[in-house]
Amino acid sequence: MTKAKSNMMSDFVIPIAVLVIICMVMSGLLALTNGATAPIIAAAEAKAQEEARMEVLPGADSFEQVEIAGVPASVTGVFQASNGAGYTFSLTTTGYGGKNTLKMTVGIDGEGRITGVKVLSHKETPGLGSKITADEGFYGQFPGLDAAGAAAADTISGATFSSNYYKAALADAFTAFELVKG
Repeated sequence: MTKAKSNMMSDFVIPIAVLVIICMVMSGLLALTNGATAPIIAAAEAKAQEEARMEVLPGADSFEQVEIAGVPASVTGVFQASNGAGYTFSLTTTGYGGKNTLKMTVGIDGEGRITGVKVLSHKETPGLGSKITADEGFYGQFPGLDAAGAAAADTISGATFSSNYYKAALADAFTAFELVKG
């Protein structure tokens, strides 16, 4: 019985080269797919944000983005209703799921009262922290409240972290509101 000699080239180099080529081809295909779908995804996100603004400030006809310095870091966009109905604030903040995991839009009328709140995405614990979007008793208490009322609102029992992150985002929206209206 003869023992086959190990050939460095056929045993190691060729398989590694084949795997590298496969990885390069797959990476290129993923990059092409990302390039093709990125504008579609961006357009869908912009449409969802516009719909959220209309939902949280129902008296508005259209919106103009407002640039203002000094807003909290969580406020990613400030929009004023063209007809003077109020402002909407886009927020991306820390949630129980981690940094930048709670995205929401808040509407505040000219008198400083919440007209609506819409959570666009979150990574809260399913069945517990996710009640910030599922429990109408929680999110339904905010429309009509001013900054002090929102800060004093009830939290969800067993999901106080998520509730407090939600309320902290509302506080940031009120901080931005005070800056933009002044």
